[in-house]
Amino acid sequence: MLAFITGSGFYTLPGLTEPQNRSVETEYGQVTLTTGSFAGSPVAFLARHGADHSVAPHRINYRANIAALAEVGATAILATAVSGSLDPAVGPGALRLVDQFIDLTSGRNFTFFDEAVQHTDMTDPYSPALRAMLLAAASAEGIPLIESGTYVCFNGPRFETPAEIAMAAAMGAHLVGMTGCPEVALANELGLPYASVGVVSNLAAGLSGEHLSLDEIMAILESTAEPLYRIFARVVTLHSAA
Repeated sequence: MLAFITGSGFYTLPGLTEPQNRSVETEYGQVTLTTGSFAGSPVAFLARHGADHSVAPHRINYRANIAALAEVGATAILATAVSGSLDPAVGPGALRLVDQFIDLTSGRNFTFFDEAVQHTDMTDPYSPALRAMLLAAASAEGIPLIESGTYVCFNGPRFETPAEIAMAAAMGAHLVGMTGCPEVALANELGLPYASVGVVSNLAAGLSGEHLSLDEIMAILESTAEPLYRIFARVVTLHSAA
C-alpha cells in the first residue's frame, strides 16, 4: 500500500474515496492519519503539519509518523517537499524530484536506533524505482518534472538568510526546505521505499532581490496541486501493477 505525506498547502488528498480517519498509537506518540481508496487502490494519507497547519517543522513527530504508516500497512511512501529553489533557472511552480539530501537540522529525533547500534545505507535515500514511476507518470500526463535535485533541510520555522542559502548552494543543493529530514532517513531505517517531489514555492532568500511573501507562496502551491495529484494518481496505478 502506498502512503502519502504532504506538507504546506496540501492538507487533503483530492479523489480519496471511502476515507477513514484513524488514530494510531506508536511507541513514539499518537498519529492521526487517513486511509481510503485513491485511483482504485488502498492508500494512507498523512498531513505532516496537521490538517490545520498547526505543527511547526521542528515540532513534527517524524518518528511517530513513519512508525504509524508502517503500522497501518504502508509499503512505500510518496512525499511532497515544498521548497525554495537555489537555482534561478527553476522558479516558482516547478516540480523537481529529490535524489539526495543534506541535513542541517538539529535537536530532532532522527533515528529509530537509539538503543541498538544499526547503520543504514543512504547511497540511494530516495527510491530509484519510485522516482522512475514518478518520471513515467509525469511524462504520461505531459507535466514537466525535473529528474534530480539535492535537498538541504534547515530547522525552521524561520526562513533562511541569503548567507545560509549561498552556503547551501556552494554545497551543491538545489532545493531548500524544513521538513524532509529526518523523514527520509527514518523511512529508510524501516525499509520503506521513499520518494519526494520538490514543489518550488519561491526562489530562495537573496536570489530574487525581494522579501518572501507567504501569500505569494500559498498561491503558487495552489496552482501546483492539480498537476501534482495527477502524477500521484498515475503512480498509484503503476505501483499497483508492479
